[in-house]
Amino acid sequence: MKISFMTKEEFLTSLSEYPYKKLFVKSLEEAAYCKTEFFSEGMFGILKIPDKRNLQGKFLIAAYYVKKGEIIFLDEDKVIHPVLEKRKELKDIEEGQELGILLAVLNGLIEDEVPYLQKIEEKITELEDILIVQPPRDFPEVLTRFRRAMTRLHGFYVQLLDVIEEIQGNLGERLSEEDETGWKMLASRVSRLHGYTENIRENLLQLHELYQAQIDISQNEIMTILTIVTTVFLPLSLLAGWYGMNFPNMPLLNWKYGYLTVIFITLVIIAVEVCYFRKKGYLKKRRKM
Repeated sequence: MKISFMTKEEFLTSLSEYPYKKLFVKSLEEAAYCKTEFFSEGMFGILKIPDKRNLQGKFLIAAYYVKKGEIIFLDEDKVIHPVLEKRKELKDIEEGQELGILLAVLNGLIEDEVPYLQKIEEKITELEDILIVQPPRDFPEVLTRFRRAMTRLHGFYVQLLDVIEEIQGNLGERLSEEDETGWKMLASRVSRLHGYTENIRENLLQLHELYQAQIDISQNEIMTILTIVTTVFLPLSLLAGWYGMNFPNMPLLNWKYGYLTVIFITLVIIAVEVCYFRKKGYLKKRRKM
């Protein structure tokens, strides 16, 4: 059983007989999603994996070419190398277990996914606590980054699940009972990861709705304050406009205590309005959601 790592150039210039060699390399160069292709002597596939160190950055690309007695990895982004380094026992595997090696590699790629997703969920919970106290100005940008990251992971799990199901469907008769169980367990793991990301995406949607509700509450409080201020000064504006007309024989106009009387009336109006608004609860500070 031979396990090899090659570059694209080494694979193309190899003297060994590899059917669909150029098609394999072309699929790698144009990698748009995870996929697998089958031919009579074996199969090849492409893995387009989100980089968990920077989910906003470029994808990590790896490829595998499987035929009887040999499996070749094109792994310039060093995705599969660490997985095989952890599994020393795969180096002594017997011929005919190519799919077992591929199964172990795919299992290794998602080995640490659950703790990683749990950390993301904890960060989202922290964001929710911050949001309840006071929405930060850059919250929409932070939320958008999380949503894009989850969209990438969600798409990867969907594509990986399709690859696994295609392998099960096309090569089921070649699988041993042990390998068949292993592929079913892998499909189940990826399906659970897919469901996990679905839940996180729903939490992000609820977080966005909570943020929007907080913004609406803040805007409503501002509008309430503006309305109260306008209402308080509306009678005073009427009073000022009325006495600003300077008609002859207006009450208080020529009285020496007229100015003080108007001040007293103004204060009484303000006091009555403030008492009214306080009684109605308009001056109470709203609690955050």
